[in-house]
Amino acid sequence: MLEEGEKLEIDIWQMMGSLAALAFTIGFVDQLRITFKTRNVEGVSLLQWIVFAAASSTFTAYYAHLDQWVMVAVSVFGTLCCLSIIGMILRFRRVAE
Repeated sequence: MLEEGEKLEIDIWQMMGSLAALAFTIGFVDQLRITFKTRNVEGVSLLQWIVFAAASSTFTAYYAHLDQWVMVAVSVFGTLCCLSIIGMILRFRRVAE
């Protein structure tokens, strides 16, 4: 937390990390939208989404450690998107069989 009179400093590396996290999250949301709309998971890698979910949840812990709560929120949202896609892959593959 910032003490009274202390300024929030954001350097270029934090900004780049934030933009990268935002780009990944947008990609997650688009895949979530397409998968939900089409219910077609052919060619969607379950392992890839498990790895994305693990990485995103790890970033959540990392950002919490750094007290970067906006990034924690972005990472939690990304993790939830990944878990939702994993759930749809499992559900829609079963339905297709």
